[in-house]
Amino acid sequence: MDEQQQILRIANSFRGVTQCFYQATRKDAEASGLTPIQFLVLRMLKQYPGIGLTELSDLMHKGASTTSGVVDRLVHGGLIIREKPEKDKRAVILHFTPKGEDLLNRTNERIMHRLSSLLEISDDDVEHLLRIHQQIIHILLNAREEL
Repeated sequence: MDEQQQILRIANSFRGVTQCFYQATRKDAEASGLTPIQFLVLRMLKQYPGIGLTELSDLMHKGASTTSGVVDRLVHGGLIIREKPEKDKRAVILHFTPKGEDLLNRTNERIMHRLSSLLEISDDDVEHLLRIHQQIIHILLNAREEL
């Protein structure tokens, strides 16, 4: 197998896994009335309480306008609130409403149940997989910096 074919095999494998994860989570997010990107915002907010809009955009690898639009819809739906901190009135930090946190918890529970068969993978294989993922991330970040 030549080098180009090897690179394409790796890329296609990631594409396939990503697509399967997306399809699996999309169904449960939509059943809760959320788009996949709205669910991602809620998950990020759970992981990083009080996060700002700029930091959220960076973590999601999305533009500020895209992230702001998603946040607008979640605010309008009563799932999150925007708050301006006393120290910096230009900044915006995001918080859950009780309704938003409850919806995230219920949706996340359904998704975790759907993905629970991943637990069939041995601990050793998971550690090996994660080590390789970190290696690929490192290689790709270095390649990006070279451009």
